[in-house]
Parts: sequence; C-alpha cells; structure tokens
Amino acid sequence: MNKLQIDGEITFEDQIRHTPSGLVVQRFKIKHKSLQEEANSKKQVGIEVEAIFINRDIRKEIQVGKKGLFMGFMDKKSYKSTQLIFHVTEIKF
Repeated sequence: MNKLQIDGEITFEDQIRHTPSGLVVQRFKIKHKSLQEEANSKKQVGIEVEAIFINRDIRKEIQVGKKGLFMGFMDKKSYKSTQLIFHVTEIKF
C-alpha cells in the first residue's frame, strides 16, 4: 500500500500550470516537524517534502504559510527519475 499523510506548512508554491487535457498542476513544498519515537527513545524529526497537486480545480488555499494535513501517495518525479514526489490527493486546512 502506498499512502502517505503529513501535517505541515507550505514553504514554497510554484506557478500554476495546466496540462494539455485541462488539468491544473500545482507544485509546492511541505515542511514538517515533530517528535517521533524510535527504539524506545524520542527523536526530533524535520523534513521538507516536494509535493504536487493535480486536479480539475485550482486549490487557492495552496499558499506559503498555510498549515494543514496533506494526504496522498509517493511516486517518482518522472519515468526515469529515482527522486520521489508526494502526490497530494486530499488537503485539510
């Protein structure tokens, strides 16, 4: 199963573009900080994840500084790439 859920803050938003089929593509970055438990000890975690939202409608809420819960899945950035990108399918602000 490939499901990911991250709470965080949008730190970067790219310009909105459209695919030839009319889909809206919004690229952005999500910054996450939390305290996690690993091997019976606490670990401070801080990551920044590249994300993309592809849909029929523009999400005007995707703005730098907005905090929320982002849900979706991970995939390669492109067919030949080994880098990952978070495909956001649902957002709760």
